[in-house]
Amino acid sequence: MNIIGTGNTATIQEETAAIVRKQFHAHVPHVAVQQEFQNHLSIQNHFPMTPRVYNQVDHSIRMEYLKGEPLGDLMQYHPFRIWRYMTKMVISQKLLHALSIAGLPLLQERYPDHDGLVGGTALCHGDFHPYNLLLVKEELYVIDWMDASIGNPLMDVARTFLLIRYGGRMSLRNPAERISRFILSHLYRVCYFKRIRKVTGFKGCLRLCAASRLEEQITPVESVLLQRFLK
Repeated sequence: MNIIGTGNTATIQEETAAIVRKQFHAHVPHVAVQQEFQNHLSIQNHFPMTPRVYNQVDHSIRMEYLKGEPLGDLMQYHPFRIWRYMTKMVISQKLLHALSIAGLPLLQERYPDHDGLVGGTALCHGDFHPYNLLLVKEELYVIDWMDASIGNPLMDVARTFLLIRYGGRMSLRNPAERISRFILSHLYRVCYFKRIRKVTGFKGCLRLCAASRLEEQITPVESVLLQRFLK
């Protein structure tokens, strides 16, 4: 099978013209693969803008092959369309947050000591960023549902904000990249909270998400920047 993409957790392989196989790396626990498959099955029945999943085969998931461009690449290649792309991204995320789906993990299970902050009834993607969004013929599709849960949508927004500003590979020695990340994260925040005068609890969500992110396998640069953010 041809490899058409590689990420931190899996390799995407072309099985047929209509089906791809998401082959997870060996370090990903099998229970996490099962969780993503079950999450995706539940979500696709309520949210059509995601590839259809068909079945789980050993350490992989077979799903619909969507031929599109990652929104992150489009933002990089077409900077003058940033606001248009950001608007599409926020509309998609707000559609998710308007849903509540039975059977998904609760965000309180991930943050048992912060029940009052993270509790809620909204569908949260858990890893919502431009590279988990595919633009297919002007329609935006959401992929990668391993971390989906039900909870406070502000936690989802906070994580997206931090991923845009600090996530992935970036250099402390490249001020242009840091400035562009700062601007992009600010645009995202403005776009999401447009016409909302007061947002309660967002700063607490940011700090909790930043502290949680530090416990993940992230780059040394991101670790340094998040520690600075928390001071």
